[in-house]
Amino acid sequence: MRKNHATIVGIVVFIAMCAGIMYGVRSGNAAVSVFSFLAGAVLISLLKRGVDSVIEDEWTRLVEQKTANLTLNVTSILFAIIGLVLITISGPGQNFDQAVFAIAGFLITLAIVHIATTIYYSHTLRGNGP
Repeated sequence: MRKNHATIVGIVVFIAMCAGIMYGVRSGNAAVSVFSFLAGAVLISLLKRGVDSVIEDEWTRLVEQKTANLTLNVTSILFAIIGLVLITISGPGQNFDQAVFAIAGFLITLAIVHIATTIYYSHTLRGNGP
């Protein structure tokens, strides 16, 4: 399977997996959520295994690095804005504290993983040069 087709199928599988998890949460049945996650993970791993190898050069790696970094930055800013909006509209009738704490935990975890991988790869890829 070509990489572009696999990407489209992977997005569809991911959306179906999220829908199954949300249905399991809304219905109060944890087994549906777990099954949806495991089925989606298995399908995505099988999909990745069936993709033809793609020859990568410096340009493709540079583009992937730039897009990954931009995606990380945009996601962090978007979640911070959503958290601020939820704090702002939170009141006695609508309490969004738990959602804000979940977003804050996600952002802190994202920052820690980003810093840790940056340090790791800067030391690993540096090599024994002059």
